[in-house]
Amino acid sequence: MQKIHSTLALASFVVSLTPAVRAQYADSVVAYTSGIGVGASYTNPNSALGAPTTFIGYQNSDPFNAPYDAAQLVSVGAGGSLTLHFNTPIQNTGANPFGLDFTIFGNAGFVDADYPNGIADGSLYGANEGVTQVSVSADGVNFYLLNPALAPTVDGLFPADSSGNFQLPVNPALTAGDFAGKDLNGIRALYNGSGGGTSYDISWAQGASLGSVSYVRIDVLTGKSEIDAVVTVPEPGAVSLGMLSLGAFVFARRKNQ
Repeated sequence: MQKIHSTLALASFVVSLTPAVRAQYADSVVAYTSGIGVGASYTNPNSALGAPTTFIGYQNSDPFNAPYDAAQLVSVGAGGSLTLHFNTPIQNTGANPFGLDFTIFGNAGFVDADYPNGIADGSLYGANEGVTQVSVSADGVNFYLLNPALAPTVDGLFPADSSGNFQLPVNPALTAGDFAGKDLNGIRALYNGSGGGTSYDISWAQGASLGSVSYVRIDVLTGKSEIDAVVTVPEPGAVSLGMLSLGAFVFARRKNQ
């Protein structure tokens, strides 16, 4: 009986760690307006839920090969918007890499200037060259605009890479020009383990100081943005701390047996 109770306690302990360390993606769509210039087959907002696309047709996604299928993307045109909800709130913490809290993945990719050799010239295909806004909310009622002077355009730098960590942001100091002349290995070296995407800091919210948010709204003012997924950036050490605590629990359990 003691063994059963110990096993159940261990299982409960592991479950209690799960919400803190699991990958977090948007869980539901709150609202969607397609806007102008959107293809009819790209109007399913549920395509933005869950993890970013990792496989395209016959190959894994990489910075030269972006998602393009309607089942993978929802399009937001001029005057349109998309609001997503997270069951687990996105935390605002300066401890995250570069202080960034969540990442939006689109369908921009690097142009292969030396096709088919895979050499970037720094330019992008599929990127929104217009204006977008990103707002966040803790309660789904009061939304706060992220400072447009700081928040990058949705569906631009940095193209997704399925070989990287989608929860690790790319260094935001990098520019498109930094990738000119780089092959896939060179791009991945600059990504430094990241899976790409465009990342944002909740601290950019204007008019409020938010410890966490559960809603992200994307507004497209001009141009068109495709959305593949929105991913949270976990605080560094969350997984290792959980595993360390688990190890201490197991050690204590064995010692007391």
